[in-house]
Amino acid sequence: MALSADQETAIRRWKLGHHVFHLHLTVMNTHLIALRTALEQENWPACRRLLDILTRLYRASTASMRYASDFPKETYTGLLRPAMEPPWVSPGFSGKFNTDHERMLGLLKSVRGPLKQAARDGSAPAEVCQAARRLWQEQSRNRAHHKLICEKFVPGGTSLLQQHFDTTRG
Repeated sequence: MALSADQETAIRRWKLGHHVFHLHLTVMNTHLIALRTALEQENWPACRRLLDILTRLYRASTASMRYASDFPKETYTGLLRPAMEPPWVSPGFSGKFNTDHERMLGLLKSVRGPLKQAARDGSAPAEVCQAARRLWQEQSRNRAHHKLICEKFVPGGTSLLQQHFDTTRG
């Protein structure tokens, strides 16, 4: 089966957007480790700089997600989603199994508590607290955009992982 130009574009966007997203994850993990160290040392200038970088990386990862999904729903349901199902991949394929993403979420959690504590006890300067709030806002924005993309392609539907669980339980 020959692909149309629109299908080729969709595949290219999907792959490139996900590759770029993965690069963002890798860089975010490196910066989150540095942020954790800066927090432990109460190096507030480094914390501020790292929080600003992480906020930009989150914004960039949101943009790469939007780029990766900028094609019609029919191309996703007819071409891309089937490529994420057996026999091409294991049943229940999901981005939730991306170890770098899981690591990033764990690292974010490991800095959130110390940042909140430093804000509460007044040890962190106001600009660090503001930078942390901007990061959490960008994370929230990223999640909201991801939900919109999921809803665009599978309105009210379930993920491949959820489908797998439903069929193995039923």
